[in-house]
Amino acid sequence: MKGDPLRMDEPADASSKGKDDIAPVVADPTQRRNTTDPGDATSRNYRYQHAYGIIIMVAADRGVRPYVAIWCEHHEDFLAQRSDNVFDGYQIKTSRPESGAWKLTDGELTKSIGRFLDLVEAFGDKIGDLFFVSNKDFDRVTPESKNERQRGRCPGLFLKHVKACSARSEIAAPFDSAFDELQATCGCSPEQLIAVLHRMDLVVGPSRGEFDATISNEHLPQLDDCRSLTPDQLNAFRDDLVALIHRASSLQVTDPIRHLRPLVAPRDGDPALAAKKIVIADALRYDGGSATPDFRYPGDPKLDLGAGLKSDVLEQKFDAAGLKEDIEYISERARAAEYNLLEDIMRRPERFPALLRQIEQRVHGELSEAYLRARQQTAPFGPAMLIDAQDRLRRVAADDAAIIGGHSYDCLVGVAGLLTGECRVWWSPRFPLNPPVVT
Repeated sequence: MKGDPLRMDEPADASSKGKDDIAPVVADPTQRRNTTDPGDATSRNYRYQHAYGIIIMVAADRGVRPYVAIWCEHHEDFLAQRSDNVFDGYQIKTSRPESGAWKLTDGELTKSIGRFLDLVEAFGDKIGDLFFVSNKDFDRVTPESKNERQRGRCPGLFLKHVKACSARSEIAAPFDSAFDELQATCGCSPEQLIAVLHRMDLVVGPSRGEFDATISNEHLPQLDDCRSLTPDQLNAFRDDLVALIHRASSLQVTDPIRHLRPLVAPRDGDPALAAKKIVIADALRYDGGSATPDFRYPGDPKLDLGAGLKSDVLEQKFDAAGLKEDIEYISERARAAEYNLLEDIMRRPERFPALLRQIEQRVHGELSEAYLRARQQTAPFGPAMLIDAQDRLRRVAADDAAIIGGHSYDCLVGVAGLLTGECRVWWSPRFPLNPPVVT
């Protein structure tokens, strides 16, 4: 209707103006959703998958599941490593609830069963239970239903029946025809399919619109470390865990060993594989968030992150200390520590620069005490000091996680390298140094 004040495509008094006099209305893009771009929906679906990893880990911490670690986007969405070193597989699928409940013939469900078949074929008895998880329910029929075709394709009823059968000949109608269709789709033998279906189960996860709140309010508060946290702290911890799983699900690798690992005859573990593993006990250790540590170091940090490592200074010091073979080891960890600390600043800027001050002072204090004890020996005393420093930094990483923001032992070793390059740490009697070169 002309002049309708609820219309946004023309002014209310358009009828009183000539065609050339109508001013175009400029819509505000911040006030209108774009329903044609699937990018945000795709991101939400990935976040749902990563968030479900938190549910798995919390269940393991509570003893509900026997898991010690999860492997992210490694053969499956998640491989949950059990204490007996057998792996449970998880496929996480999100879908629009309005599209209807899952049926056995739905493409994403049959494709997931096919992936489970490949997994069992590749690794056999190293694979335990298999779970298909989704935000929407699975098709159901009442006992009074006369639609036998629909009954045979109900995933729950189908699985329950097949699990009670040890061979194809025992599968009865109406599930036998559904089994044959599924076997043809997957391209496997009846024995292979039965073996996989015996391990498989179905799980209805949180709704797609409420999963963030569900994890913060129902799952994380089950952890001892989280029982007294505020809603904001729970949300922040949830987001930290989602980010951790997101990184493990990607190909992001920051372990410096990747630059040292031979391609033809590797002697070290594959850092790309190691990056996909999350040890549950470590991941769920709440480091206090923005809580104030019991002992604070006032002032500003001395380390200038982003300025680079003064590698020639470190090399001179380690060479004089009898640690020439350890130069590459400490240099790579120094660069990795700088990278990880800069990433942490972007993730939780409210904790910096105070957290960096805490970290560098704890590391510097431990190294100063190690130096005091080591210099009582005959030079070169660098190896003895390095071993003592490593032991000390391991204890700091394990016992003082809240003070150092939950950063790892490797990060603390890297900070030791940065402090060495800044001439705040020595590993031998002092001597004149050549001018530093930043790398």
